[in-house]
Amino acid sequence: MSDANNLSLEETIALRWPSPPSWRFKSIPPEALCVCSVELLSGEAINGLLVEFEPATGAIHLWPDEHGSPSTIATADIRCLRLSAPARFERDRRGAHPQPGFTSARPLRLVFRDGKTLEASTLGVVKETSGVFVYLTEQGRDDFVNCFIPAAAIKTLSFEMPTKEGVPPAVPQAASAPPNKAAPAVKPKMGTAEDYLEQHAIDNPEALLAALALRAKPTSGRLGDILIETGAITPAALEQALLLQSQQPTRRLGDILIELGIASMRLIQMALSRKFGIPYVNVATFPIEQGTVEVIETAFAIRHQVLPLIHTSAAIVVAVENPFAAEYLQDLRFQVGMTVDTVIADPKNLKERIAKEYAALEARPLATRGREDGAQRGDGFGAETGLKVHVTDLTSQLAREMKANSPTVREAISIDSRVSENTLVRLVNKIIIEAHAEGASDIHIENNAGLSPTRIRFRKDGELEEYLSLPHTYSHSLISRIKIMADLDISERRHPQDGKIDFSKHGPLAIELRVAIIPTANNLEDVVLRILASADAVPLSQLGFSAPDFKALKSMITRNYGFILVCGPTGSGKTTTLHSLLREVNQPDVKIWTAEDPVEITQPGLRQVQVNKKIDWTFAAAMRAFLRADPDVIMVGEMRDVETCKIAIEASLTGHLVFSTLHTNSAAETVVRLLDMGMDPFNFADALIGVISQRLVRKLCVHCRTSRVTTPNETLELLDEYCADGDLERDEVLQYWREHLFTDGSLILYEAAGCQECKDGYKGRMVTYEMLQASAAQKHLVRTRAPVPELFTTALKEGMVSLRQHALLLALKGSIDLLSARAVANSN
Repeated sequence: MSDANNLSLEETIALRWPSPPSWRFKSIPPEALCVCSVELLSGEAINGLLVEFEPATGAIHLWPDEHGSPSTIATADIRCLRLSAPARFERDRRGAHPQPGFTSARPLRLVFRDGKTLEASTLGVVKETSGVFVYLTEQGRDDFVNCFIPAAAIKTLSFEMPTKEGVPPAVPQAASAPPNKAAPAVKPKMGTAEDYLEQHAIDNPEALLAALALRAKPTSGRLGDILIETGAITPAALEQALLLQSQQPTRRLGDILIELGIASMRLIQMALSRKFGIPYVNVATFPIEQGTVEVIETAFAIRHQVLPLIHTSAAIVVAVENPFAAEYLQDLRFQVGMTVDTVIADPKNLKERIAKEYAALEARPLATRGREDGAQRGDGFGAETGLKVHVTDLTSQLAREMKANSPTVREAISIDSRVSENTLVRLVNKIIIEAHAEGASDIHIENNAGLSPTRIRFRKDGELEEYLSLPHTYSHSLISRIKIMADLDISERRHPQDGKIDFSKHGPLAIELRVAIIPTANNLEDVVLRILASADAVPLSQLGFSAPDFKALKSMITRNYGFILVCGPTGSGKTTTLHSLLREVNQPDVKIWTAEDPVEITQPGLRQVQVNKKIDWTFAAAMRAFLRADPDVIMVGEMRDVETCKIAIEASLTGHLVFSTLHTNSAAETVVRLLDMGMDPFNFADALIGVISQRLVRKLCVHCRTSRVTTPNETLELLDEYCADGDLERDEVLQYWREHLFTDGSLILYEAAGCQECKDGYKGRMVTYEMLQASAAQKHLVRTRAPVPELFTTALKEGMVSLRQHALLLALKGSIDLLSARAVANSN
């Protein structure tokens, strides 16, 4: 090349100066890519035109401003190469770059090996083996200077992460130390894995892209070595896990470490994040653009727990639990046809966000969805399950298909009608998805005689609400589809059947449903589906116990042996309370066995058993097995029979702490019920620690609740209601109310109104309870078989707050309305 000024546009581009990820040159004048300034490590600056620029060769060829021949400069002698003409960029909507880029300029700080620093803002970074390309700008400007810095010149390179609001803070300037006084080196405290991940959690795309740019290239290093290198485990612990793995080669080391209690998943995530700089993302709040989740098929995302966060046409960033245990990533790359970058996320939040995003995707009309993969599959995963704007669209389509393909009613209602099956699958999936989305706990499908329609209702916050009416011709097909999903006998219609549906096999939600099929009159069947959304145990402090009761309960569960019961009607939150209690006692040195039907809440460290009456694996059989398995704590899902009760009491007297539930109306009634079932009063009195009786009540929506001042007569009526339980001094109670509940000298009551945030003024539920502690006086009453009123009165004298009183206090505090409080009182 004889004249650098005669470079063509194509030749200029061939100089191989990349644009920032996710951006492209808005205009490409030749001088923007070849007129440059080179700063050498010696401090000398050379201006000229780039003739050849291939950093990987270890040299650049420059035509100096002065007349003469092009010169060759070794990249090892270069501190920085800048293009002189500023460039402008525009977003590359095609997303052709293999890595997602910044959405705006990020503050950068680069430290050279000789100690000098470069502080500016860059639109992005392209990292190569030979060095890095950055795109520098000044505040308030919209043009950028293209800059190349050889890898040999760099000591450290860092970006300032954006704040929670997404606004990047100013780049901090290094403070100068006082003369002759070196600043002490302070080693940051790492804290727990939970603390580390929480401090480094990323919740916005800009911060994630910046972190990805800094991430070290993952190696094939073994997980055990990484955990030792980061100080997460000891060599002896690793040796123990490797020995077990040698006996079970198919098991992953991470799973073994977790099972042995040597490491937790959070500890493994922290080690990977620290070793390789793999970003940890708070997927619970991370904003995901519409169209991103569609890149990965619903079935794949749910099966492998993969959540797409950011994508272009050439690359995608996905959140996973453990990138080193993601054997499916190669399949994912093949499926999406693009580069896949992985980041780390909390497994619980990841599961919940995947369910939320893909449920929303399935609920959208096909016309608004970017991908139509699986449209002909009919397996419950692809677009077939998402063809729904309203449920009436599906019912109308089902009616048309039945009419067109079935000449008789008998054929029309047959599940073997191949034409209607896909629509029926989508209809059942839609019912379950919408029930879950609306927060329903149960789905009731009620078939009626004659030509009366099939009624579907949802139970939400304890109340049944109408959802849909279907023509009677759908009844058999609907029930048969549910039986197939629950693996039940579709030909059996005379006897009740119980089963369970793993909905992740049929739709986009990782939930389970308990199925109860009940034969009704006129050779029909009803179905009740209980939604069992898998969840972690709720901390005991969040259940709503008062400070004195919380302290007493904490003391009760520290006992080495004894019997604690939680009672209440179906759907009153007993299982949630039990698992919160287990969460408190769940320690590495405690062996906990649970027998449940079904297993609704899972906790690491618990050995949980699903009972199965069909194979005679009952609560009693499980209890007998537990006693041979060296337990410290036993939880029995329900006291259904005399044998289970006797074994539980015997276990609690032989050094075991036992938790269980019973369907009774009050704490005192629970004691008498067990005595009436034939329990020995002396053994039972010795074993009993306490009884909690509870209900769930609808909470008032805080956005729209209205308040009113009570009249003096209303205040006296409420006082009479509160003092009806026990021998309370009305004046003392009224004085307590004045000190703690009155506002401006008056008692305030709150009532439901209704707004966009709620349903009829109510949103969610909370627990109201009474807690009977087995004091010496109570144990004496149990031994003498005292009646319910005597047990109840004694408990009140000892400080128990009754269900009625607790519900009224919640109403006076504005958490619930008076109607809900009185409903609790009347149910007791």
